[in-house]
Amino acid sequence: MTTFLKSTALAALLATTGGAAFAVELRLSVETPPGHVRNLAAERWAELIEEKSGGEITVEVFPSGQLYKSADAIRALASGALDMSIQASPTLSQFEPNLSVITLPVFFGATREDVREILDGPLGDELWDMVAAKGIVVPEGGHFEFAPNNSAYTVESVPVNSYADLAGVKLATPPSPVVVAIMQEMGAAPQATPRTEIVLQLTQGQIDGMGSVTDLTISGGKLWEAGITHAFADNAGWGVYIPLVSQRTLDGLSEEDAAIVQDSWSEVVGWAREYSAEELAGARAMNEENGITYVDPSEEEIAAMREQMIAAQDAIVEQGGMNADFVARVGEALNGSGS
Repeated sequence: MTTFLKSTALAALLATTGGAAFAVELRLSVETPPGHVRNLAAERWAELIEEKSGGEITVEVFPSGQLYKSADAIRALASGALDMSIQASPTLSQFEPNLSVITLPVFFGATREDVREILDGPLGDELWDMVAAKGIVVPEGGHFEFAPNNSAYTVESVPVNSYADLAGVKLATPPSPVVVAIMQEMGAAPQATPRTEIVLQLTQGQIDGMGSVTDLTISGGKLWEAGITHAFADNAGWGVYIPLVSQRTLDGLSEEDAAIVQDSWSEVVGWAREYSAEELAGARAMNEENGITYVDPSEEEIAAMREQMIAAQDAIVEQGGMNADFVARVGEALNGSGS
């Protein structure tokens, strides 16, 4: 075929396909149901990528763990079998233990601003580099906070009104070894449990409740319907959502397209932070309206538990495979911020 004929054939192909020969289709997996803030952020990210690429890149969002449960999604990102996801820090910490730093006792009582100051600065960049070393990229703009953790949400027969009441209580926790170690040190009987099994275990009486989760966990899952009636609200560390892109996916894109995927998130993260903060503000009220009774320990009780837990923190860090130097530098920066 002559050069002229080849050019004509290519022009005809583009005319009939609208450039589809160059289209890129990406898949984004989340385990939460439609309407959840994680899903809404994912959808905005996908829409902006398509808009910025002029339709050349499309991103299909798969909710409710349709493609992968969280831990499997992270493995798929690392291998290149999955392109994108938004994951909760406790789940991702199974693969990069230092992500548990914001769950450690030093963060008990920390504010949203405290967390943001650490993760938006050089220490956050260092943390995202640790994730990148595993073949998974955190785009520009980074995380968005969802809520402070509370130590216990329990069923009617097992109310927790003080830290002493945690003794022996069977609490499902996020699948993080560090979270499990923290809850054990507090006296509970934690059981790392996938999100998808929580309702069944609650309704069958296999667990007494949930530990180291948030008001949004309860309101988002309507877990009062599964028997949760009590909340012990002590702001014991934080959790964040983290956008993720497979390095293999980025390597397979043009430089321009890879930049679009990453830069688009930087335009979504501000919205996600504002939305999650507003949603948190109404989560407790929603839970109370649905029969959940809250106990707020005094500042003195929380301070005493924080002191007790910080004494155990070094052992938890070592047991969890975390970098002690990194944790120490985060602690110094956090204390320097006034926490």
